[in-house]
Amino acid sequence: MLAVTAVSDVRTVGVVGGSLGGLFQAVALAELGLDVTVWERSAGRPDDRGAGIVLQPSVAWFLSVFCGVDPDRISVPVTHRQFFGRDGRSHHTLMRQRMISWGAIYTSLRDRLDSERYHDGQRVTALTPRPDGVDVHLGDAVHPVDLAIIADGSASRHRGLVAPDGAPRYAGYVAYRGVIDEAELPEELSEVFRDRFSFYDGDRTQFLCYFIPGDFGSTTPGSRRMNWVWYVRADAAGLDRITTDRDGTAHGLSLPPGLMAARVRGELLDRARTSLPEPLRRLVEHTREPFAQAILDGHASRMRRGRTLLTGDAAFVVRPHTAASAEKAAADAIALFTALQQVPSVDAALQAWEKDRLAEGAALYQHGVRLGQRLGLGGTEADPPHRPAPGNAARGGS
Repeated sequence: MLAVTAVSDVRTVGVVGGSLGGLFQAVALAELGLDVTVWERSAGRPDDRGAGIVLQPSVAWFLSVFCGVDPDRISVPVTHRQFFGRDGRSHHTLMRQRMISWGAIYTSLRDRLDSERYHDGQRVTALTPRPDGVDVHLGDAVHPVDLAIIADGSASRHRGLVAPDGAPRYAGYVAYRGVIDEAELPEELSEVFRDRFSFYDGDRTQFLCYFIPGDFGSTTPGSRRMNWVWYVRADAAGLDRITTDRDGTAHGLSLPPGLMAARVRGELLDRARTSLPEPLRRLVEHTREPFAQAILDGHASRMRRGRTLLTGDAAFVVRPHTAASAEKAAADAIALFTALQQVPSVDAALQAWEKDRLAEGAALYQHGVRLGQRLGLGGTEADPPHRPAPGNAARGGS
């Protein structure tokens, strides 16, 4: 059990955004006894066929302590890293990790939060700071809160209130992604990847894959899903082509599953046949609904303005090579939970929280840029053209 003490000067909290970043904060702050309300602009629970995530320590700890969920029961273990050469041969190194799906984390958090606290299909139109709080506007309705947390992701509509310089930039390459039910894979192909976190580093490209939980969080072999990610360079025109769907609708910086244009799908398959090792090529060919997202860099110079905070990808958008987007969001929430208990003044607690999380976010941001450079995928953050993210940026994790 957590030892929780009362928080002075804060009773009500408004969270703008109900994805992972907002849910981590809402669950943690509700544990402090605060009256937390989450507003999420999308309606209904998202489809649980999103990409996989490497289970990192802060996420595992949060699920265990705050949600009462054993992370080992909703994640898939790997024992080795597997590295492919272009000829399809591979070598292995021992490295134990656990892999989880975005949906398994989301469900664990959402189920922990009282349903009356979560309002989906509710778009926050404005935030108005006050000396002792923030007014949250939803159309004509105004909800005063003592603390507002902006958690609406990399495409944040409200980031500029705190960090006007924090809009993300396109890093010059995309991540093609795919999720395949294990039952749809030939047994001999599944065996190649079983218990493995697999990689292929080619010429200015990288492909990685691993198993994640299947429907209802199933981790039983045969009922899991194979998750793959393929990083490919693309200029601005290439990005526009990739993210324009089969009906000709442009989606900006991401393309959801099931909408890929036939021409883009053909280009993806042709590229796989000419540039990937045979086992990885077969994964791409077995994928019914590949999707794609632009890789972004986002760096906030501050995470707090008065009683308004930025958290998760609304603050720092780090490249997925770091495998740290969900980890960063969980750590933001844990740090705020701790600061509000340990520092007697709310303003001092928020100041200490911002200092800690700014340093961590900046370090992860720079680490991701260096990893991209090392792979030959993207230059410095100053190289690509500035492209603000639209409202449908894809979720993910490496």
